[in-house]
Amino acid sequence: MVVDPSLGGRVPQQALPRHAGPVTGERRVLPHQRRGRVELSVDVLDVVDGVRHRRLGVDDAHSASPTRATLQAEFAAHDAVLRAHPEWEAPVVRDGELVIRNPASEYFYASPTMREWRVRLVPGAGALLPVQRPGISHLPSGAALDETAASIYRDALDSIGVRTRAVVLQEIARRGVTTGREGLPPRWVSLASGAAVPVLDAMAGLEGLALRPHLTLVDIDPEALALARRMLTEHGLQEGLDVVLLQRDLVRDLLVRPRLVEEVGEGTADLVEALGIFEYFRDASCVRLLREAFRLLRPGGSLVVANMLSDRRELHFNQRAIGWPLLVPRSVEELVGLVRRAGLPLERTTISIPQDGVYAVVDVVR
Repeated sequence: MVVDPSLGGRVPQQALPRHAGPVTGERRVLPHQRRGRVELSVDVLDVVDGVRHRRLGVDDAHSASPTRATLQAEFAAHDAVLRAHPEWEAPVVRDGELVIRNPASEYFYASPTMREWRVRLVPGAGALLPVQRPGISHLPSGAALDETAASIYRDALDSIGVRTRAVVLQEIARRGVTTGREGLPPRWVSLASGAAVPVLDAMAGLEGLALRPHLTLVDIDPEALALARRMLTEHGLQEGLDVVLLQRDLVRDLLVRPRLVEEVGEGTADLVEALGIFEYFRDASCVRLLREAFRLLRPGGSLVVANMLSDRRELHFNQRAIGWPLLVPRSVEELVGLVRRAGLPLERTTISIPQDGVYAVVDVVR
């Protein structure tokens, strides 16, 4: 966990690698690692500030699920009831027990698996793993997935959004490799990486490289790092050879003092991603994160962050039925404002929104 003083609370963080070796042998691509398809549906350049705005059709490997339409209709109905009852409070965990405070939460947490997920895993990296890997049979805590939980991880709008933002990262990573420095392996940095699933899948989706990217995965949570080590095995990577795990506090080592910039190296990274941490910070901390993370990039490199959108569907369900802690949803205009305040180049900024509309992915090229 990492503490943002402006929030007065604890939020999840994570870590991983830096050094990488040559690609050897045949690469085995698992179903969830296959190259995600991204189709451009809207591409608009703001003539005032130069920001590129994209609406995307993004591949989700589980879109043919037969339970998706029913589940999403039920969630939408509960969201409407929550909007009609702003006095209903989100669930909380007290003394290891889940305290339900509204009927929508009672519905969502009727499953024993979902209750364990909320009590033992949220908001850490382990909570995202069954969403990122909806085919797994057990939670990281050891509990077997029941049918209800499996459907939620596969079909819920929030689950889809977590996966589609990762596919957008894959697209950006592929673009960066094609424009990278000839003869040198790419260097990637993942801030608050958790189990590092999105960045590792992005690396697995690269084709025709003589060298793997060098990975630096940064997180403060030892449980997240333990999960990351499991993911390295799945991807055929070795800690120390292909990946370096850095247990660091982003607030202390990046936002307050630039220790992480000095440790990783200013101007050395081809890709810096903070896909899962941005919305846990208030605006001033986001500006600082953008500014300092941007320093890590070499010319031509990309900084990628994501934020839940304030106009997304089922926002009330996310915040008061699921009760995911401490998120700060933002509008596209607010995200552009943060990039501007950080002094980053708006004319090299792209904001991409997949068709589910849950997250905006912000990509700034140095």
